[in-house]
Amino acid sequence: MALLRALMKKLSTEEPATSAPPENETPRAELPCVRHLRPLEQRKQLLTIRHNQRDYQSLILALDTERELLWLDELFPRALNLEPGDDLTVSHHHNGQLFEFTAPLVGWSTPHRSGGVALPLPQQFYSGPRRRWPRLNVFGWHPISARVAVPGLSPLSGEVLNISAGGVRLSLTGDWRPFLHHRDLLPLCEFTVAPGLRVRCRARVCAFQLSLRPWRQTRVSLAFEDLAPETRQALAHFVLEQRERAAAAA
Repeated sequence: MALLRALMKKLSTEEPATSAPPENETPRAELPCVRHLRPLEQRKQLLTIRHNQRDYQSLILALDTERELLWLDELFPRALNLEPGDDLTVSHHHNGQLFEFTAPLVGWSTPHRSGGVALPLPQQFYSGPRRRWPRLNVFGWHPISARVAVPGLSPLSGEVLNISAGGVRLSLTGDWRPFLHHRDLLPLCEFTVAPGLRVRCRARVCAFQLSLRPWRQTRVSLAFEDLAPETRQALAHFVLEQRERAAAAA
């Protein structure tokens, strides 16, 4: 909270602004994130803003490097009930590359909480392939049964098609599309990869589709939400080890 109060004090004006240092003052080194944000600002690129499991769109109004603030245009659709300190996840992906960070809301460009919003420029961010973790196809050679809990239904049983340290793709017999929604948070995703390596966590729905071959099934892609770090590390090791074995045998 002390950090948040300090950031709020930086908002001494109601409009986003950028300023240059005096001629006799050495310019402050820019934060590394600015190198990624500047092209997005110049090209007026739409950004995805995520808050409380909902996605919005916005674009960069200004990079206030002097006060280390990022000003975003009003979120669309309009986000209600935003409060200072609420975490917003900002992302942009293009050609398989992802830039993403999470930062707290520190203010608005008007006293009535409309218009642009301000976030601190992030010290930490991710920039790299949209798919961060190598993926391993297991269907057909390493059968793995799984259970997922979908709100309003009894736990569903399925089979793992592929896995990574970041998520899983499952096959669920039947058509479950009416019960699935993009970005839904499922309270349980559970399966055992190998002896001693059990995945049990919540998962978010990334994609789903109906497939009629080789049987009527719903294929669902899930992202792990609160997987224990040691389990994620063990899963990443398992995927890499199996991929290396497959490459050596080829």
